[in-house]
Amino acid sequence: MKCSKIISTVVYCAMLLMISVSCKQETLTTAEKKIYPWFIYKDGSSFKDIEPVKELVNSISVFGNPPKSFIDECHQNNIEVYHAVGGNEENINTPEKIKALVDSYVDDCHANGYDGIDMDFEHLNPDVQDTYTGFLELASRKLHAAGKKLSHCVGFYPALYQDENAKMFHDPEVLARTCDLVRVMCYDMYFAPGVGNPELKHRDDCMGVGPTSNFPWTKETMSFWMKHIPRNKLVMALPAYSNDYAVTGNIKGRQIYQSVPDSVSGVLPSPTWLCYEKVNMYLYDSTDGQRHLFYASDVRSTEALLELADELEIPQIGFWHFGSVEPQMWDITGKWKTK
Repeated sequence: MKCSKIISTVVYCAMLLMISVSCKQETLTTAEKKIYPWFIYKDGSSFKDIEPVKELVNSISVFGNPPKSFIDECHQNNIEVYHAVGGNEENINTPEKIKALVDSYVDDCHANGYDGIDMDFEHLNPDVQDTYTGFLELASRKLHAAGKKLSHCVGFYPALYQDENAKMFHDPEVLARTCDLVRVMCYDMYFAPGVGNPELKHRDDCMGVGPTSNFPWTKETMSFWMKHIPRNKLVMALPAYSNDYAVTGNIKGRQIYQSVPDSVSGVLPSPTWLCYEKVNMYLYDSTDGQRHLFYASDVRSTEALLELADELEIPQIGFWHFGSVEPQMWDITGKWKTK
């Protein structure tokens, strides 16, 4: 009798464990997923660009200066709009400049109806970290007082994966405290335009030959930022562009905003799937007379990275940038969002 009770208890506990695991899985797969791409507004842009996927997009960060009517249309379709801004050390090198810049952000939001500011400050000198902390704190305080939000873009460069305690121009703990969103740029693992370009040697990207992103590096990138930023503030931003390299003679790289090569001489060979990197690679002859290596950001690599987002329980993803996300990539992203 006693043995029977023990067995019953064990079976009951096992059932509870199974139910608990099942509930956790259901929570992870049915949690609301959100898509936050960047959008480049230029002459000829309009809300019609977003219309086909408006049900998928929750928020956009806009580079450029759209009319208020564009922002109003986004709001009418339940899409938040941030204004993307950049800058360098000179923009924040005095308290007066910092105050004027932050005040301009608040005025911009009020005048145009933006929901917040998305800071895309990159590659600043680590020596400005204390100044940058003050800048973030003031921007956060004033934007939040005005009912607006603060977003910030971050990367994962060689200095960080060689030493995760390396000093950056921004302090991760300050980002976690001041920002509503932290957009992790899971691209520029290899910065193709930097190969052989002396004008870009100040950048801290890796300038060898390789993809703009791959599965293991993206996992390492997000794992680093998950140590510092609450998961609900993180956006896992994926590439919608590819890296192309001329590899005969002097190696030269460039970014191409499509998933296949654009200058093929003859027939484009089938791609090779790099199973560890989870990236398609093309070796082809170009119209420039050289052999090329092309690392694709396409529907297959995007699907792998969306699976990684689920594995890491990251519910918010983005793309650089909206205009180069191909229809098949939107299709697979829509399936991810409703999975």
